[in-house]
Amino acid sequence: MRMRPGNRAMNSLNDFLDDRVRRFGSLPALSHRPRYRTVQWRFADLGRQTAELADALSQAGIGPGDRVLLQAGNSPNWVAAFFAVARCGGVLVPANPRSPESQLRRIINDANPRLTLRSRLGRAGISGLPEWVLEDASVRPSPIADPLTGEDRLPAGLAEILYTSGTTGAPKGVMLTPTNLLSDMVGLSQAVPLTPDDHVLNLVPLFHAYGQTAAMLCPLSDGCPVSHVVQPTSRAIQEALARVPATHLILVPEILKTLMERLEQHLGRWPGFITRLFRDRIRRRLSPTLRTICCGGAPLDSRLEERCRALGFEMLQGYGLTETSPVITANTPTAHRLGSVGRPMAGVDLRLADDGEVQARGPMVMAGYFRQPELTSRAVVDGWFRTGDMGRLDDQGFLYLQGRRKYLIIGPGGENVFPEDIETELIHQPGVTDATVIGLERAGRTLIHAVLIARPELAELAVASANLALAPHQQITDWSLWPDGDFPRSETHKVRKEQVLAWLKGQRNPPMQGPHMTDRKLLPLRRVLAELSWVPLESIGEETRVISGLAVDSLMRLELATRLEDELGLCIDETEITPDLTVAGLGARLGQRRSLVGATDYPRNFQKPWAGRLRPWLSGLLLKTWVPWCCRLRVDGLEHLDLLTGPCLFFANHRSYLDSAALVLSLPEAFQQRLGIAAATEVLYRRYAWAAPLAELTLNAFPLPTGLHENIQSGFNTMGRLLDDGWSVLLFPEGRMNRVDGSLQPLRAGTGLLAVEMGVPVVPVAIIGTERVLPPERICPRARGHVTVRVGSPLSFADQTPHASARDRIETAMRRLLAPG
Repeated sequence: MRMRPGNRAMNSLNDFLDDRVRRFGSLPALSHRPRYRTVQWRFADLGRQTAELADALSQAGIGPGDRVLLQAGNSPNWVAAFFAVARCGGVLVPANPRSPESQLRRIINDANPRLTLRSRLGRAGISGLPEWVLEDASVRPSPIADPLTGEDRLPAGLAEILYTSGTTGAPKGVMLTPTNLLSDMVGLSQAVPLTPDDHVLNLVPLFHAYGQTAAMLCPLSDGCPVSHVVQPTSRAIQEALARVPATHLILVPEILKTLMERLEQHLGRWPGFITRLFRDRIRRRLSPTLRTICCGGAPLDSRLEERCRALGFEMLQGYGLTETSPVITANTPTAHRLGSVGRPMAGVDLRLADDGEVQARGPMVMAGYFRQPELTSRAVVDGWFRTGDMGRLDDQGFLYLQGRRKYLIIGPGGENVFPEDIETELIHQPGVTDATVIGLERAGRTLIHAVLIARPELAELAVASANLALAPHQQITDWSLWPDGDFPRSETHKVRKEQVLAWLKGQRNPPMQGPHMTDRKLLPLRRVLAELSWVPLESIGEETRVISGLAVDSLMRLELATRLEDELGLCIDETEITPDLTVAGLGARLGQRRSLVGATDYPRNFQKPWAGRLRPWLSGLLLKTWVPWCCRLRVDGLEHLDLLTGPCLFFANHRSYLDSAALVLSLPEAFQQRLGIAAATEVLYRRYAWAAPLAELTLNAFPLPTGLHENIQSGFNTMGRLLDDGWSVLLFPEGRMNRVDGSLQPLRAGTGLLAVEMGVPVVPVAIIGTERVLPPERICPRARGHVTVRVGSPLSFADQTPHASARDRIETAMRRLLAPG
């Protein structure tokens, strides 16, 4: 099933995709979880979505040589866009969707794209370009005017332009052809073979060449499904490893180090013989199916590699650059050396220059730098690409890297961080005379350290302002003030960074003492708070209260907790963001690196096999005996459920603790056995905690946090997982029990969000009369009586439906069902 040298040559991305769709059409291909639900595509879905988008692009005027900016995170839609642009003959320009607008504008000005494809959550309104939202397939703007002509239209045959630097200075776009990409795919597929029975879990962005080859083209080539983690936070990774049957994990060393640290913190530091004795059990803590870890994008610490191998994981490290599409060497399951980046892949010629520089030749070497022929001629000489990396080869042909490219910093996600880009941003800040940026190794991590010649009172603000204009992987994590009036310089006036680095290492405490040292440590946190709250950075101090001082509401608390983990790599439960918490207090709590609670407590006990066997007996004993005795049930509208082909959300009014039981007994048996009931934690799990286990077993209850100090997202995640697994869910969207009259209370704002984001039909339900049998706040029946359950017609909502509109439709439907007659 893999492309081999003897197979028919395939130099077209169109032919490649068509062939794979033909061969693997019914097999799973791609999945991701953008928020609460999992989106899954088969190969046939990818082929259809690609064809539809390509047709729309062609009708809009995108043709050979036209550039299309793709500003989106990992998703099946990203993959469809990649192939759709190629099908039109266009040239893709992938971009980091989280880059500041200033950086995106520099790419746009250099690449001159005619259209932006972006995700729904991506940055809108970039430079006035026409924009299409990938998820909204039915919404397309009018045809694009003013087609490109002459020199600005590139010749056909180019697949993409990947920008590797120049985000604040001159851009440097690497031009890659289909031959570049597919030849590299063939070599990597031979080095790391996959089958349709494997499953790849990808933590690398697809706007990187590494992600495209290792996590897109190679799995597609072999019919292997891929699950993409949208944001590779520790929380999301742990949940994905627990749920996805991954056999191969693709990531960068920094993320691997964090995963291993979390695992070892959980298990404790065991002696080596204990680790070997319980190796399989420890591995299952991380993933029950994972066997191979593919690491690239940055050098892998050999000690970390040894720790992973000690647990029985197959560690495969490779090496390459964007200019080589990107992989040129790789360790394989049958040939690997500890500390090595492997041997050259099939089709790659590798040599060392006299000074030890690694040079490569082959069909995967780029077509050149976009609009920079002189730079191209210096980088590629007689077909040999000069990597700028130093290395050595052993007698078996394994490559060992001896140093990174001069002054290049490798970001935590494997990104190339060019100091010149950051220095340019710093020098433009008020009060800064000059600046130099160095990758400073500390505690096994690389800090982006800025050394400034600046007015001391303005240095802190200059760093903060520069960070606002820099991408996440370029953020300055530490800074110092240079003690003299100028840096040491060479004859050509270049800063002698080796001397600056020696000075830094000679300092007992390298970070210099700006006027507010404690506050300066909070700069990354203050930056996140400023971006989230729109409060100026300089107005946020140590004693600023996060909630009252920055007007952070409950939804913003959830976003803040996620942003802190995504951008700072630190975990905090959103319930810890209390009304009295200050910025300094939040910083102290983040320093403890607390993990979020409740995000991985799935499946619940009631979904386990033993509970399924016990439930019919308990339900018959505790539910189907006394409820019919006290309630004379009348059920209307069950025929509406015949329209459903999958799970749904039941939204019901709430007048009594009897409501859940009455509704469950009103539904057909198929729904009863696979219905989860969202129960407010402050009621069932606190006030009546003794009844919670029984409620979970008999009514399939699960906790839905709703209080100010509770982790709301954990309940939404559980709800999404239930729906993914084919369970329906019952909610009471009023948010609290109606203790006054029989009318409907206004529905909570989150009702519309759930209806749209969960992506399943919403069934409105009216429950009438339970309050007469079991009045509000009582747990024992007061009398026997008639109870009516009315089931309404299912409501469906498109992805782009405004949440308020969805809530209003649901509320209107519920009021009609409650109306007399």
